[in-house]
Amino acid sequence: MAVSKLFINEETFRDGQQSLWANRMTTESMIPAAPMIDNAGFDSVNIMSGSAFESCVLYLRENPWDRLRLLRHLMPKTDLQILIRGRSAFGWKRFPNDAIELLITCLMRTGIQGLAVFDGLNDIQNLKWHIEVAKKLGLQIHPALVYTLSPVHTDEYYSEKARQCKELGTTSVNLADASGLLTPERVKTLIPAILNAIGDKMFSFVSHCPAGMGVNNYCEALKLGVRNISTTSLPLSYGMSLPSTTEMVYHAREMGIDVAVDDDLRRRIDDYFYWVAYKEKKPIGQPVGFYKELWEKYSAHQIPGGMMSHLASQLKGLGLEHRLPDVLVEAGRVRQELGYPVMVTPFSQMVGVQAVFNVIEGERYKTVLSDLVLYARGYYGESAAPIDQNVKDKILEKEDKEPINPSDNFDEPMVKKARERLGSGISDEELLLHLFFSKPTLEEYNKNKRVISFPVVRTPLVALVEELSKRNDIKSFAMQKGTLKVEQVF
Repeated sequence: MAVSKLFINEETFRDGQQSLWANRMTTESMIPAAPMIDNAGFDSVNIMSGSAFESCVLYLRENPWDRLRLLRHLMPKTDLQILIRGRSAFGWKRFPNDAIELLITCLMRTGIQGLAVFDGLNDIQNLKWHIEVAKKLGLQIHPALVYTLSPVHTDEYYSEKARQCKELGTTSVNLADASGLLTPERVKTLIPAILNAIGDKMFSFVSHCPAGMGVNNYCEALKLGVRNISTTSLPLSYGMSLPSTTEMVYHAREMGIDVAVDDDLRRRIDDYFYWVAYKEKKPIGQPVGFYKELWEKYSAHQIPGGMMSHLASQLKGLGLEHRLPDVLVEAGRVRQELGYPVMVTPFSQMVGVQAVFNVIEGERYKTVLSDLVLYARGYYGESAAPIDQNVKDKILEKEDKEPINPSDNFDEPMVKKARERLGSGISDEELLLHLFFSKPTLEEYNKNKRVISFPVVRTPLVALVEELSKRNDIKSFAMQKGTLKVEQVF
């Protein structure tokens, strides 16, 4: 019997740095690692998401399109993927068909070969146009079903969503445990249900580590025959991130599964990003143990880490930090009443902020977010469960109660109107920046834009000597390679 092979999607440039470094890794720091990753034997590499695209403009002052082209140039052998946030794509509002098509076309021109795309409601209708455009352009399309816990997010729910993806002709179906809520016990029933629904369609699996279950989930999936997972380099793994390539290669080989990843390059990649973390004073991911009590508290509200820190800061500014436990309990209740949306952007913000209003005002839904009104009217798509009717009436008490068909604005000629406003000479890439960002944001970006430079790639030995020369707290130094040994006392 032939030994099966594990295919790994490498996520250091995307999920790893998004989860641990808030998307602050510069393109300059990626450049030296890109050729190593390209030659290491990964099946694919995901290099950007909507939030990373935004971070390039808002914080790093880099041209995100230049990053994509540079990484394509440096990684010619590997399939490059990118993550799109459904209808909001690389922005925050929902975009019509022409803007989505132009974005996907521009991504293809930079050398992207695969689109990973998700919707916060797992509403496949919100992804249908992305799938059609990708197929027309000859791109791979990998829809991600986002895992969450609720009474309605059953194995049958996910298997039906997976079946819908298969019928639309996607390249694969992906299960994404973005919040780290999945357990090995649930993996044993959920993944077989999905595999049964999609037949011979490729299945890929992503599981995060904040509850300490990522590695165990992957190992259980491998036992079930899953052969496509996502990992990161060791310094950017664990914590809120993914399991490390190093550990999963070890576990797979222990199970007799073939892994084509080059071990020497894998170690060099890990070493390089340890160096980047040290040089840029970035945190290193640490494994987290599983604690059932903490997991149960977290699963009750499912507020993600970034949103949790925002809520704590918001309450502290009001002198109400002691009310955070009350807000978390209320968030769980609000989420239930809204039909159990997955706690990803923008729904985690809606639920969390509405919970804050409900707690500090002492009257539930006295103040209602404008986005929540749109949600209640159906603007974002179909929720997993109906909104509690009493709550829906409260939300829409002073608003237009007419339902909104989310596809009504899909045919709006946004790109044509933007060209008329900005001039026909504007490039497609520049036009998309104007669609995704406000005028003040782009003015600030253009005023402070940095040119991406190629760093001088030094050998590890030269980098070590240069670093030692800067330190005055070292008393002795020793290095050995084979029979060669060097010692120096200062």
